[in-house]
Amino acid sequence: KQGMFKNPSFLFDIVCTVVWLLLAVRYARKGFLASSVQLGGNVFSLVGARVFSGWAAAEVFQRFLAGSFRTQIAESISAGGVVDLTGIADKYAGFLPESFRASIVETCERSISAVLSDNAVVLADAIVQKVLAPLLTPVISVVLFFVAFALLRMLVSMLVTVLGLVNRLPVIGIVNRWLGWVTGCVASTMDIYLVLCVVWAVIVITGGNLTVLNDTVMSSSLYYKAFNLFNPFL
Repeated sequence: KQGMFKNPSFLFDIVCTVVWLLLAVRYARKGFLASSVQLGGNVFSLVGARVFSGWAAAEVFQRFLAGSFRTQIAESISAGGVVDLTGIADKYAGFLPESFRASIVETCERSISAVLSDNAVVLADAIVQKVLAPLLTPVISVVLFFVAFALLRMLVSMLVTVLGLVNRLPVIGIVNRWLGWVTGCVASTMDIYLVLCVVWAVIVITGGNLTVLNDTVMSSSLYYKAFNLFNPFL
C-alpha cells in the first residue's frame, strides 16, 4: 500500500477522482438546464478551440514568425556558408523533445539538400517551411487552443449564470435538480479532460524532463491512458 501512495500516477488518479466528484456536485446544484448548457458549452468550446487553433497556428507562424526566421537564417548562411539543420532546430525549438526535433530534421534533410545550390534566401525559406514550421506550429496550436477555450468558456459561464435562475421555479426546479446530477457528472468529466490536455501539453513542451510529470510516470495513470485514446492533438 505504501508503494501505491508513493506512485505519482496513483496519486494523480486519486486527485482527479476527488476533483471529478466535487465538480459533479457543483454542476448538479446548478440544475439540469444550467448544467446542460455548461456541458454543451464545454463540448462546443473544446471543438471550437481545436478547429480554430489548427487553422490559426499556421497563419500565426507564417505572418509573425516565418519572415524573421527566414532573414536570420539567410544572414547566418551568407556569413558562414554552412547549413546546420540540427543547430537551427536546437536554436529555435530547443525546448521541444530532442527525439521530435531529430525526426523532423531527418525527414527534411533530403528535400533541403535539393536546394543547397540556390541562394541563401531560397535555402532559408526552405528550412523555415520544412524544419521550423513542423516544429513550432504544433506548439502555437496548443497555446491558441487553451486561449480560445478559455474565452469560449467565459461566454458559456455567463449564459449558465442566467439559466441558474430556473432552479427557483417550484415545479420545474425539482426535476431540474435531479436531472442536474446526470449532466453534472458528464460535465465534470469534460473538465477533467481539459486538465489532462494541460498535463499532456506540459509533458510535450518540457520534453518529459520533469521528475513526476513525464510519459513514463503517467503511463500508469488510468485517467491518462483513457485520455490518450481521445487526445485531440494527435
